[in-house]
Amino acid sequence: MKKIEIVAKKSDRILKILEKQCQDITYSAFALALRKKDILVDGERIKENIVVSQGVRISAFVPDNAVKKDKFKIVYEDENVLFVNKDSGIETCDGDFNVVDELFKMNKKVFAVHRLDRNTLGLCVFAKTPEVMNKLVAQFKKGNVEKLYYAEVCGEVKANHTTLHGYLVKNKEDSLVKIFNNKIAGGQEIFTEYTLIKQAGGVSLLSVKIKEGKTHQIRAHLAFNKMFIIGDGKYGKNEINSKYKAKTQHLKAYKIIFNLPKNSDLAYLNELNLELDNKF
Repeated sequence: MKKIEIVAKKSDRILKILEKQCQDITYSAFALALRKKDILVDGERIKENIVVSQGVRISAFVPDNAVKKDKFKIVYEDENVLFVNKDSGIETCDGDFNVVDELFKMNKKVFAVHRLDRNTLGLCVFAKTPEVMNKLVAQFKKGNVEKLYYAEVCGEVKANHTTLHGYLVKNKEDSLVKIFNNKIAGGQEIFTEYTLIKQAGGVSLLSVKIKEGKTHQIRAHLAFNKMFIIGDGKYGKNEINSKYKAKTQHLKAYKIIFNLPKNSDLAYLNELNLELDNKF
C-alpha cells in the first residue's frame, strides 16, 4: 500500500481535492479508498465524499499500482533541447505533477519553452539551459516556430481550409477566455488556421496551425465558431462529451516546425521532423 498525505489548498469535496493535488494517482484509486474507509481527514476515517475546509490534513491509502505511469515519453534529446510526447493529466511545468519535475527525478534538468494544457496531448519542447530557453522563447514570439495540432470536433465545419480571425480576452477569475469578432480593449489578436482532414458521422478531424498561441486559443476559437472539441469540459458541450464518452479534450500537438534564422546555432532544428499520429 502507498500512503498519500496532503494539506487541502482550498475548500472542496474530498475526492476533488485529492484528484487536483495528487495528479499522479488515479481517481478510481481514491474513490475505492473512500469506499473502504481508507481516507482520513485530520486523523478521522471518512466514508462519504464530504466537503472539507482549506488547511485540513488528508491521508489516503492506495495500492502501489495506483500511480499513473508513462504520462510522457522522451521522443528526441540532444545537448540543447529535449522533446516529450505528453499525455493528458500532467502539467508542463506547473502544479504538483508536471513534466519538468518528473524529468528532474530522472536527473534531467530542463526549462519549459512553451506549455500545453494539462489535458492536451502531444509534443512539448524543453531547453537544457536558460540560454537555450531564452533563444527559443524569442523565436516563438517572433513567429518563427509553428505548432500543428489535431483537433477532433463535433459541429459544422464550414470550410475545408480557412484561417479564423478574432480577439481573445482572458478572465483570470474563472480561468476562461472569451473570443470576439471585433477589436476590444484588452483583447489579443489571434489567427487560427485549420484544414479538414476527414469527416464522418458528424465528427471532423482538423489539422490546426498556430504560431505564438494564446491561452486556450484553439479550444475557445473553434468553439466560438460552433466547432466543439470532443471531450473539452470548458468550451465544449456536455452532451457531446457524454455521447462520445470523452473525459479529456481530443486535442493533440502533433508537429512543431522550426523556421529559425540560418545563422542561429539552433538552426539545425529546422531539419527536425517529429510527427505524431492522430489517435486520441
